[in-house]
Parts: sequence; structure tokens; C-alpha cells
Amino acid sequence: MTAEPRRRCTLLRPVGLLLVAAALMLTAYNIWDNGRAAASVQQVLAELNSAVPARQPTSGAPSPQEEPEQERRMPTALVDGNEYIGTLYFPTLELTLPVMSGWDEGKLKISPCRYLGTVWDHLVIAGHNYRSHFGPIRDLESGDPVTFTDVEGTVYAYTVAETEVLQPTAIGEMVEAGWDLTLFTCTTGGQARFAVRCTAGQ
Repeated sequence: MTAEPRRRCTLLRPVGLLLVAAALMLTAYNIWDNGRAAASVQQVLAELNSAVPARQPTSGAPSPQEEPEQERRMPTALVDGNEYIGTLYFPTLELTLPVMSGWDEGKLKISPCRYLGTVWDHLVIAGHNYRSHFGPIRDLESGDPVTFTDVEGTVYAYTVAETEVLQPTAIGEMVEAGWDLTLFTCTTGGQARFAVRCTAGQ
């Protein structure tokens, strides 16, 4: 090996070590962040479960005619300074998650959040793809049941109708599709959005 290639190898070796170290640090951070997300969900669920009364499931989202306009704001419960509208339950995934009333990047790190709508009008819920948040919804299939329980204990039953992958710019298609319930998260790598479309009733 001549002096020039040897010098090049000597220079590239530290760069390679730095890249390996950065990859290990990123992996360690992702593991920590998933653990933190799981802990936040369990803490919120414990407080919500102690405050929410038990009721029987309804047949699905009530029609707007059944709810006076002035009462159609979804009820909320305050936990650690954040307002929550209820919990989602996925029987086939054995997963229960709290749902925050509003959303921003900081809130999404704590739990899934209401992105748009209500149980009376095209409810859209967003969540990070943490294993303890919306990561598992990619395993949902057509016909799977989903329930949403509001903070007053009313249970709304839904059924998965279909799943689809949308581009990040397809916001209108995401929120205006007319489904009773839409759940969405980022795909692995964050290049697109994975959406679960649900109809009211089981």
C-alpha cells in the first residue's frame, strides 16, 4: 500500500468510529424515548381510570341531532396540566391509550392527541409511532374492534374498515375522507403517514 492510500485509511478510521458512536447514541436515545413514552402513558391511564365512571358501550357515535349544539364540545379531564378527552382501546392489540384534547409536538410525546373533529363529526387522532403509542396500529386489520371511552364514561364502538399510507402533504385527504374515526401515525423513517379508517359500530 502506498503512502497516499495509507494516509487516507488513517483519516477515514476516526470518521468511521464517530459514525458508529453516533448510531449507538441514536439507538440508545430511541430506546430511552420509547421507555419514557410508555411510562407517561401508564401514569396518565392510572389517573384517568380512577376518575372515569363505568358505562355500557353505545352502538357508535351519536348523530348530531342527538346532541344539542351547545353541548357538542367533548368533555375533558385535567391530568398534570393537560386536558384529555378519553381513552382508546384496541382489543386485538391488547393496548389502551389516553387521548389528549389538543395536539402539538410536545403533547404527542406524552400520548396520542385529538387532531381534529369529535365523536359526532369525523374524529381524527394522531400519535407517534412509539411501540407504546401508535406504533402497533400498523397491525390492525379490517374488522378489528376499537373503542373510545370519553372522560364521562361513555363508550363509543368502532370497527376498522381499511388502512392506507398517505403522503405527508395529503392533509386534506387525511381529514376530509368522511370516516367516523381516523387514527394516524408516521411510517418507519417518517417518510409517509399510516392511517387506520374506522366506521361507527361493531
